[in-house]
Amino acid sequence: MKQSAGRTDTKMAEVTFAEELKQVPKSTKSTFLRSHQLKYDGLLVLVTLIWGSTFLVVKETLKLTGPFTYLALSYSVGTLALALIFHKRLLRITRLEVKSGLTIGIFLFAGYALQTTGIQYTTVSKAGFITGIYVPLVPLFSFLFLRQRPTLKALVGVTLSVIGLCLLSINNQFNLEFGVGEALILGSALAYAMHIIMIGKFAPSADAINLAIVQLALTSVLSFLVIPIAREPFVLPPLPVWGAVLFMGVADVAFTLLAMNWVQQFVSGTRATLVYALEPMWAALTGYLLAGDVLSLPAWFGCGCILLGMIVGVIHVPFLKKKPFSSDLLPE
Repeated sequence: MKQSAGRTDTKMAEVTFAEELKQVPKSTKSTFLRSHQLKYDGLLVLVTLIWGSTFLVVKETLKLTGPFTYLALSYSVGTLALALIFHKRLLRITRLEVKSGLTIGIFLFAGYALQTTGIQYTTVSKAGFITGIYVPLVPLFSFLFLRQRPTLKALVGVTLSVIGLCLLSINNQFNLEFGVGEALILGSALAYAMHIIMIGKFAPSADAINLAIVQLALTSVLSFLVIPIAREPFVLPPLPVWGAVLFMGVADVAFTLLAMNWVQQFVSGTRATLVYALEPMWAALTGYLLAGDVLSLPAWFGCGCILLGMIVGVIHVPFLKKKPFSSDLLPE
């Protein structure tokens, strides 16, 4: 009985949208779809703007506290914020939502743990572009774990991203520069790709808010557990860190994850992933303007290849895909 109630909460919006679409006259249907696409796309663009701008915030914050202390506090704030706002819905959480949230949350924790640790040893711009490799990896991982055959354009996207990663690791003297930081960030990209896949798999059959709360809670708990293992001093961080923790907990953690889980009930994974490709651009912009990041000439070409790989991997390219284009407003 409880499980069916949990499904109804998330499916209700899809049913309402489908019924509303049927009532729209054919002459105005394209305008109706475009207005909804703009709304969902706009929300996802805001998500990527927050993601991209927080690379610099995190890098500066980690000069004052440890990565897992920062993660534990930020995700505790995010969990508490959502739990207080949606406490009535949380009381109706089902076993399916708990199980699904824990499964997705493992990849969320892995992604943030690797990224937050790795960003200490590389630049904001590099971290942003390497993280963005998860975009073309999503269709490839869908084949490996969900048996969904990747299209030719997905393979082209992955190839371009690999070439870009190699170029990004070369300095102006054409020496290879791929250290611990870059390796950890690459690992986080792999985890984020799996996170996107798991959201697409479980979100349609679970309440988006409850799913987000479980993921945040798990990440917070795991971060607290890793603090002694990472030998971080278990002390309260200085006052400046708390401002970053509150901002990250509410905006970067609670809001973005909730928005992802909600929007991906209506928008195809392909379209959502295309918008997510904006993240490294915001990261590079903030890194250049606020942190003075300077990339080598080969690295800039590498960034271009990665960005092109993201776009090619998810947009409709007629000569790379024979299947006709379908609406992106409905889940795949």
